Amino acid sequence: MKPAAAETTLILLDHHPLLHSPTMITFLDLPNEIQLIIGEHLPFKAIYSCIRVCRSFYSTFIPRLWSDLHIAHHTYDNVPVTSIRANAHHVETINYPSILTGDYYTIFYPRLQTIKTNTYFMDKNDPDFLLVTPLQKIEFARFHPTVRKLVYNHNDILPKEFWEVIGTEWTQLEDLEFEGVVEADAVDAFWRVCDQVQRLYLENVIFPESVLVPPTLSFRQLLSLAIEKHGESIPRQTWPRQLLEQVKTAEGLRRIKWDMVDPPFPAQMVQEALAEGLWPALCELSLADPIFPDQSLAQVLRILKPQSLKGLELRYGSAGPLTYKSLQEQHFDHLQELRIGGCSGVTSAMVQEVLMECSHLVDFDAPFVFVRDIVKAPKPWSCLKLERLWVCIVKQDGDEIEWNGQVMRQISQLRRLQTLSVDSIAANLLMDNEPLSSALQNARALDLRLLATSQSISTDNCSSNGVETGGGSSDLRCWASLVQLKLFWFDRDYQTLGMEEALWMMEHWRNMWCLEGTFNGAAEGDDTERLRWLFKEKGITYCK
Repeated sequence: MKPAAAETTLILLDHHPLLHSPTMITFLDLPNEIQLIIGEHLPFKAIYSCIRVCRSFYSTFIPRLWSDLHIAHHTYDNVPVTSIRANAHHVETINYPSILTGDYYTIFYPRLQTIKTNTYFMDKNDPDFLLVTPLQKIEFARFHPTVRKLVYNHNDILPKEFWEVIGTEWTQLEDLEFEGVVEADAVDAFWRVCDQVQRLYLENVIFPESVLVPPTLSFRQLLSLAIEKHGESIPRQTWPRQLLEQVKTAEGLRRIKWDMVDPPFPAQMVQEALAEGLWPALCELSLADPIFPDQSLAQVLRILKPQSLKGLELRYGSAGPLTYKSLQEQHFDHLQELRIGGCSGVTSAMVQEVLMECSHLVDFDAPFVFVRDIVKAPKPWSCLKLERLWVCIVKQDGDEIEWNGQVMRQISQLRRLQTLSVDSIAANLLMDNEPLSSALQNARALDLRLLATSQSISTDNCSSNGVETGGGSSDLRCWASLVQLKLFWFDRDYQTLGMEEALWMMEHWRNMWCLEGTFNGAAEGDDTERLRWLFKEKGITYCK
């Protein structure tokens, strides 16, 4: 439950007269508005269970189920138009794929806040692919002026009139995510829409050759700017740098994402802007450039105000000791998100120090960390707020057997974890790095198997970094504390987990919705099809 929502719920409950009644009350006695606040934090499968057993739950939670409507996907049948029309007054978010007929664009959603459109990889073979005409989309946009977020990813080209309707009638639009082609006559109308939003995300956008960003636009409301280009089929264009130059007047800009190699990230221009005192609120950077120099990134981080950086994502590149030193000296105390899983300059010692020193860290992605660095560290991890941890934990020749359990128990302290990956995918991507390749050549994955009870209990002592080693399990059982875990990836190449471990995960991780790995250590007689059926029954997506 989010802190703000939890606080609101407690205040409402504390002042409700039913709580001060001498008779015992139940959940059903609470008013609908309180039940809905609680329902917002329940997974959908829990809500489905509630509405099957109680008419009161049905009337309360049906609006919750219809609020976010995903209409079609390549693996599912479409929701009938008649059903949607009957419940359209509940809908706040819709996801319209590119294989719908025009009937779906005649539905009016009085509470609509978010429109998402997607083209899936199998859609082009569907007979209904892109049957909806531009005029129908324009009319649909005109009848829904309350939209605050638009995510557009269809393969058709939107006419100028579509962007004009959004620019003049969607007065509450805050977020625009767009992927596609903007034709010459629609360029000005498109940029005017971009000038109005707070969060702008442009991916693989193709403009007419030599298009210019209109100099009359200010982008003063912009809080987040993301530009991405993937694949050689997208031509090189100059507008990304022009756009970044143009948003210098956005005093509230908090986030810049530059996910492209050509054109490269204009580091010098960003350094000059920061040195001039522009972008005083900037606190998040996301970059992807395999040849971006470590020194250039370090200089950008040093110009940022000390302790101002909250999030840094480097998808790949040579960021190494200089970047790390800048982070350590100026930003460790406030860093909340750090994703450096693709950076060849990151060492195990760096990763271990981040885990020890960054107490506000919520999201951490790194290539690898050695078991011995965790065990021999002078103190335990301080990052107890972590909700997402993505790192390969590597055992080497000479590591003591009991170290495996000490590391398992260290992770068990991260009780807010929702995503945990101990897969070696990120580390394997860096195997062309010679020192790393040599270090990982004889490496082994963390052993996650359930051991016999006598094997899983240690003597009462502590490791050198203060992590308790006694009085508890040294295998998968000690992760029973990770009750909020929703996604778990483990190394499919080096694990021998079987039916026993799978059943344990389903029993203890009740919020789990995705598992990725291989249960190839099943005992003789275990039915792998039964295992798949159990995952499906629990609503868990399983990927081998």
